[in-house]
Amino acid sequence: MRRQLKLWLVALGLCLGLAGGLAFPTTTTHAAASRRVLIVYDAINPTVNGQQKLAAVQRILASLNLPTQTERLSDYQAGQLTDKAYQGVVTLNNWPQGRLTNAAFLRDRRQFTGRQLHIGSGLDAQEARKFGARRETLYHQQFVLRERQNWQLLPFSTDLTLLTSLPHGTQTFGTLATQATSLPDHAYGVVRGRSGYLPYLMPNGFSLTVASRTIAALFGQTRTYRPLLTITHVTPYTNLRLLQQLGRRLAKAGIPFAVSTTSVAENTSYRAFKRFAAVLRELETENGVILLQAPVVGAADRKSGQILEQQLVGQLNQLGQRQVLPVGVSAPAYWNQDKLFRRYGLQRASLVVLLPNPATTTFAQQDNLGNQYPQTWYGVSLRSFQTVQQSAQLRWSVPTALTVPMVDSAKELTATARQVTAQTIDWYDPSQQLTTRLDSASATFKYDHGAYFLNGRQIAVNASSVALPQFNPQRKNHVTLKGYFRVQGWILWIFFILVTVVLVGFIVVGRRIYRRMFFNRSKR
Repeated sequence: MRRQLKLWLVALGLCLGLAGGLAFPTTTTHAAASRRVLIVYDAINPTVNGQQKLAAVQRILASLNLPTQTERLSDYQAGQLTDKAYQGVVTLNNWPQGRLTNAAFLRDRRQFTGRQLHIGSGLDAQEARKFGARRETLYHQQFVLRERQNWQLLPFSTDLTLLTSLPHGTQTFGTLATQATSLPDHAYGVVRGRSGYLPYLMPNGFSLTVASRTIAALFGQTRTYRPLLTITHVTPYTNLRLLQQLGRRLAKAGIPFAVSTTSVAENTSYRAFKRFAAVLRELETENGVILLQAPVVGAADRKSGQILEQQLVGQLNQLGQRQVLPVGVSAPAYWNQDKLFRRYGLQRASLVVLLPNPATTTFAQQDNLGNQYPQTWYGVSLRSFQTVQQSAQLRWSVPTALTVPMVDSAKELTATARQVTAQTIDWYDPSQQLTTRLDSASATFKYDHGAYFLNGRQIAVNASSVALPQFNPQRKNHVTLKGYFRVQGWILWIFFILVTVVLVGFIVVGRRIYRRMFFNRSKR
C-alpha cells in the first residue's frame, strides 16, 4: 500500500510540474544582432536646447542604422560600459557650468576600446590625448562654419573648446573661422581612429550636415544620400485646395515629394473625408508619396498600445479602401524611445521618418532604447538652410527629409513654391529609388519604384480604379495575448481534470487501505 501511495504522489507531482510548466512558459531572449551605442548626457539644460540636441544625436544614429541606449550621467552604473555590451559611446555635454561628473563612467570610458564621440565642451585631457592634439578654449566669439564652397554664420558662443596641432592623418570636417583675423581657423568635426569630437551640435542647418558626416565617418559609413522634400502638418482639416495647388506646382517643377499627414479612423463616410482622400490620391499620381503621421499624444499609459494599434490600423484601412497607400510612418523622435510606441506604431513600417520633438513629450512606456529600422530618415526644416551661402551642393551623410509646413494662404503657397524651386538640390525620387513595406492588421501595403501593391496585388492609383478589397472599419480591439489566455484556459481545465483524477485515485486507494486495516483488526 505504501508503494502504491508513493506512486500516486509521484504522479501528482508530475502532473503539477507539467501543468505549471505549461501555465507559466519560459521564453529565451535573444541578443540583438548588433550592439547598441550608449548615449550618456549630463543634463537636459533647456536654456541651450539640450533636449533637441539629445534628440538630434538619437536621430542621427538611428538614421545610420545604429541602435542606441540613452542614459543620464547621474544614473550610470559602474561596469555598464563594456566592449561586449556596446559598440560605441557618445558623451553629450549640455551643461559645462554644472561640472557634473561620474567617476565610474570616466573610468569605464578610459578602458572602453569601442568608438567614442564627445559632443560639447568638457573634453578632458585624456580624451584630447587620443587625438594627439592640444585643447584651446575661445570665449565670446562668432564663428563662420565653412566646408568646400559653402558657409554659414553661426550665433555667438560663450565658450568653445577646439583642438589644435592635429597630427597628420586626422580626418577633419568643416572649418570654424572667427571674425578676428589674428585667430587661426580650427577644425569643426574631428575623427582620429576610434575617437571623434564635435565642439557643439545643432539639430538643424548647415552644422547638422557637417556633424552627421563626422558621426558617419566615425562609425565607418561614407555613403551620401539625396534629401526627400516632405510636406508636414497636413490633416483632414487642411485647406485641400492649397494642398492640391502645391502638389501641382511641385509636379510641374519636376520635384518629387512626400506628404506627412494624419488621418482618422471614424466618420470616414462623410464627404469631407472623401474629398481629403481624393486629393491625396491625386498627389500620388503627381510623383508624390504619402507618409502616415503618428497621432498627437495627449495622455498615455502602459495600456495605450492597444488603442494606438486600433487607431493606426483603422486609419490605414480607411485610406487603403480609397486607394491612398502610405509608404511609411512619420513620428516625433521620442516615439523611438518608447517601447509601446515602437511596437504598435513604428515597427509596422520599413520606412520611418523621425521628426523634431514637440514642446511637450508624452510617453506611454519610456525605455530610452532607440531601435533601428530598414530605412530611417532624419526630418529637418528646409528653412534652417536659408542662411547657408552655397556655391556647391550640400552633401547629406544620413537619409534626410527636408520638411516644409503646409501653407495656410495663397501668399504662403507662392513663397513656399519659390523657396523649394530655388534650391540647387538633387532631390530624392521615390519612384526611382524607394522600396517600402507597411503592415496593417488586415492588409500589407508595398511600394516598389513607383508601383503600389496591396496584399501582393498591384493597384492602379486613380479615380477610376477598381474597388479595393473591403476591410472592416469597425474592427474590434486587437488583444495581442488573447490566444495566450485561450490556451491558458485549456491548460487550467486539463490541470483540474488531472487533479480530480488523482484525488479520486487517492480516495479509492485510501478506502482500500482503510478497509484492509479494518478487516485485519477484526480478525485479531
